[in-house]
Amino acid sequence: MKIAIMTQPLGKNYGGIMQAYALQKVLKDMGHSPITIDYQTKERGFIYKKFRLAYRLAKKATGKRQAPINLESKIGYLTKHNQEFINANIVQSKYINESKKLKKHFKKNSYDAVIVGSDQTWRPKYSPNIYDFYLDFISKDKRIKRIAYASSFGVDDWEYSQEETKKCSKLAKLFDAISVREQSGVDLCKEYLGVDSELVLDPTLLLEKEDYLALIGDRYKADKSEGVFTYFLDKNEDKKKAAEYIANELSSRVYICQAKHSLDDLSSNKLEDYKMPAVQDWLASFANAEFVLTDSFHGMVFSIVFGKPFLVIVNKERGAARFESLLNKIGGLEHLVYEPSVISKGLIAINSLTALEDERLNVIKINSLSYLEESLK
Repeated sequence: MKIAIMTQPLGKNYGGIMQAYALQKVLKDMGHSPITIDYQTKERGFIYKKFRLAYRLAKKATGKRQAPINLESKIGYLTKHNQEFINANIVQSKYINESKKLKKHFKKNSYDAVIVGSDQTWRPKYSPNIYDFYLDFISKDKRIKRIAYASSFGVDDWEYSQEETKKCSKLAKLFDAISVREQSGVDLCKEYLGVDSELVLDPTLLLEKEDYLALIGDRYKADKSEGVFTYFLDKNEDKKKAAEYIANELSSRVYICQAKHSLDDLSSNKLEDYKMPAVQDWLASFANAEFVLTDSFHGMVFSIVFGKPFLVIVNKERGAARFESLLNKIGGLEHLVYEPSVISKGLIAINSLTALEDERLNVIKINSLSYLEESLK
């Protein structure tokens, strides 16, 4: 089957890139031809850009902004390695930046099915054009099979407006199959969308460790540990102290593999501080770690994939449901920490998943693969 995939824009997020890669690989292994739709929100107009530039210049002049004025215009350079990985490993459509063009693209291409997911595709905060991720643009096309695979709301409370709820509920009922990534998502689908859904694994957990090692190549050092790897989406001093505490307990060191500063942190005047390392280097950092400390969902996932001892500092603002749902299902909630300061007071857990937890995860994996395969028949 020729399958279109609707997911979040790729490029600035390692986890987002890897779930897109994993879903395509799984579908290809099943004998399908997947294409990820390169759909990104249209850039704002000329007047807005001029106003934004003036605002940044004022901030720079008053010392409230250290980052280069043209930082955001350098996204292509800062995510160069990511884009190289995407170009080499993920089949994408042409660039599409508005709903009308999205509708036109689907009219021109004979897709047999479209899959929405994975990642937080059903969270309005991350998908401003939320109706597009409920496939409003093909709502009258009865020919195309509609599937949601591991789509996520990101949180366990309902963030839709009354109008969005009404329309999305109507659109959801047109889907042939709906699966979500969190148990809370199953509940939200039932209560607010009026549809039943299945709980499945994020696509990254459908592949084997060896699939990722093949991407890493000689970056993998099987006989040598690099130390305590930290991957934080939201850095702060408490998390840094927690990592240093763990490293001290293990007589090891802390290391990172991400841009020194995120695009939200404007405290550096060096462009290189915002440049993201290669995806393969990021993956290798998990594979080579002695221990992983993270606040990222996919940071947790790759700790599990590579069988590493790990702790997750729950990122409440980004949503705790993602972490809790997966670990609760396999019995690994001891890997969750809600306050980093707790770690510094005494190491809570230093284990990887147990054999029983691995076995439970494998059962869910088999069921998830089966669900995806059956949905496409």
